[in-house]
Amino acid sequence: MSKRHLALLFSPRSPTAFLTRIVVVVAAFAIFSFAVGLMPLPRLTTRLSTAKPTAKPYVPDSHPYFPLDKPVISKFEIRATNGSRSTCPFPKLDLHDPAIMAFYVKHPRVPCEVEPDWVSLHGGVFALTDFARRNRTGVKCDLYPIVKESDFKTRELAPLTSVANGTQIANDFYRVACTADRGAKYHNYHAGIRYDEQIQKRKDPPKTDGLDLDVIMIGLDSTSRLAWRRHLPLTRDYFVNVLKGIEMEGYNILGDGTPAAIMPILIGRREEELHEARRGYEGATPVDDFPWIWKEFKEAGYATAWGEDDAHLGTFQYRLLGFADQPTDHYYRYFSLAVEPHHNDFKQYCLGSRPRHAVLLDYMREMYFVYPNRRKWIFSFQSELSHSDNNLLSKMDDDFMEHIRRLHKEKHLDNAILIMMADHGARFSKVRATAQGKQEERLPYFGIRFPEWFAEKHPDIIQNLRKNSKRLTTPFDVHETLHEVIKFTGADVANISNRGVSLFKEIPLERDCNWAHVDPHWCACMDWVNMNLNDPILKRLTKLIIETFNNYTEPFRKECAVLKIQDVQSAAALKVKDAVLKFKDTSDGGRGRFGKMDDTTKQSSVLYQVIFSTTPGDGLFEATIAHSLQQDNLTLEKKDISRTNKYGDASHCVEKQEPFLRPYCYCKDLIKS
Repeated sequence: MSKRHLALLFSPRSPTAFLTRIVVVVAAFAIFSFAVGLMPLPRLTTRLSTAKPTAKPYVPDSHPYFPLDKPVISKFEIRATNGSRSTCPFPKLDLHDPAIMAFYVKHPRVPCEVEPDWVSLHGGVFALTDFARRNRTGVKCDLYPIVKESDFKTRELAPLTSVANGTQIANDFYRVACTADRGAKYHNYHAGIRYDEQIQKRKDPPKTDGLDLDVIMIGLDSTSRLAWRRHLPLTRDYFVNVLKGIEMEGYNILGDGTPAAIMPILIGRREEELHEARRGYEGATPVDDFPWIWKEFKEAGYATAWGEDDAHLGTFQYRLLGFADQPTDHYYRYFSLAVEPHHNDFKQYCLGSRPRHAVLLDYMREMYFVYPNRRKWIFSFQSELSHSDNNLLSKMDDDFMEHIRRLHKEKHLDNAILIMMADHGARFSKVRATAQGKQEERLPYFGIRFPEWFAEKHPDIIQNLRKNSKRLTTPFDVHETLHEVIKFTGADVANISNRGVSLFKEIPLERDCNWAHVDPHWCACMDWVNMNLNDPILKRLTKLIIETFNNYTEPFRKECAVLKIQDVQSAAALKVKDAVLKFKDTSDGGRGRFGKMDDTTKQSSVLYQVIFSTTPGDGLFEATIAHSLQQDNLTLEKKDISRTNKYGDASHCVEKQEPFLRPYCYCKDLIKS
């Protein structure tokens, strides 16, 4: 085009000048927008975060199980279920998944004795019940105090005979034996809260430092978020629709079993980060000196209580050495120890006229009647009706719902944070063997509720909780949240570089399992691509697996059989998402597995997950193996192995001296000749 034509085109007097200017401006803006679009744009939140990820995107090399022939761009985002954008999208799971519902059974509530209990220890006082006073004459009761010998054994003291109605109890636990006219007899075990003057003398919590709230935590074993909805519909409905509790949909486990879930909550650390406390290990000592969160609550003036319904499966006693001294002000374990040998004296799951799960719940509720003016930290954990079979949970739904309803109606929740949670999903049942069950194991239930007035005083906390309910959270976060109850530091945006962040702060959208220190084996928002079962690498993987298992049991070869791979059911390789691996090594040794990264980083590791069975014993396992591509080394760690079916008494020959070997040892005396 000549200069003359251009001059005419842009001349103010030209009839096409105005239209031409518009076209030029639009074209220039389009070119600029395209250029900007190639740049990574920061994600926007309601506040400007001062703690943004600084690691550069991970650029992997090619891999046989997924195409990586193009460079990875740094603007990787996935639409999450709540419509926001997140680097950690969780699987959309079906509440009524047919494979899981095939095993669903609804049970009626636990049927206990028709005749009500004769006595109660309500309010720290021994008293005859209304039933006993109306229907029995000449009642005389002897109380046998149950006291600790160790964290694994209790004993009875000499009886208190013919105890008068209204006597204040001096212990929490008693065996009670009563007689009445016409030969009537009553025998049962009772738990109550004795009044402790030293607790009442503690300094009141400083109202200016913390939130000035009680903490009530109620936990269940082996219950995923969806299993909670299936088996506890009444409880869940009351919690969500009446109490307006908030459910954390992205609550992800950190490891295998209850200690891996509870210790980070109560201590803020993993078991392997603490001193050796496992039974049978050199230098092992009890767990008393761990930095338990209840110690901080005691110092803040709180009365504390911790209890589990199943003494045999005690979180800190099953594999560990337990406590040398009583850990909390009121400690239910001594009652569980005393009662467990006598379960068969009563109807199944009962103590007299009450279900055993209700006895524990009532014991914790008694804290409010004995210490009405004292701040309280209370944590109860139940395993008996959920550890082996989620279906049994329906037996407690009515009682569970009634418990939180009573807490509400009696106004105990007016100044309390209520947390309802589980440690992990089902680990051994047929449900766990399904594709969705595997994912549900990693996503246990977690819900939190504040008093009604709290939203008006702290709307930012409630707003953050609702946002965080759709984001990745872990037990480490719960620990930090408990700290905030005592010493509140605000409801700003959380520092993404901290592995544990308070749920009261807004969790950045960029947070993924690497930032949260969730190992890939347990991360629910990982992408795994199915492998061909004829792939040569599988031979190396299974060889490493079975050698590792047999090395574990080698010191007990006289007792434990040599295992062999029976069948490989499935195998998968980790699909590395674009820009997901923004994580750099930290002091824990880089649990993200992929080390420090920058723009030029090439994939140095691949993760494989193998599901297989072993013989003898038909053990089912899931293992995650790291493959270093540079050294061509395979690595399998204990924490990346899951036993996914029950092993019962298959390891009876070593379970006492070496409980760690229970998943791997099949006792030779069980092999039929």
